[in-house]
Amino acid sequence: MNKPFYKLKRFYIPCGVLIALIIFTSLTYHFLQRPLELIFWDRYYHEKEYQNAKDIYKLFKS
Repeated sequence: MNKPFYKLKRFYIPCGVLIALIIFTSLTYHFLQRPLELIFWDRYYHEKEYQNAKDIYKLFKS
């Protein structure tokens, strides 16, 4: 009598690896999110700096 597929080791090992990979990825993202934002902060604030420069230019031009 054959065991159902979900009771076989070849089912649980890949599922365990997949779950561990998902957990590892989410924890890595969680702990590295803030340092990566600090390293690449200029990517997020270019638009604000551009707007400030335009406002200052308008102020001095008038």
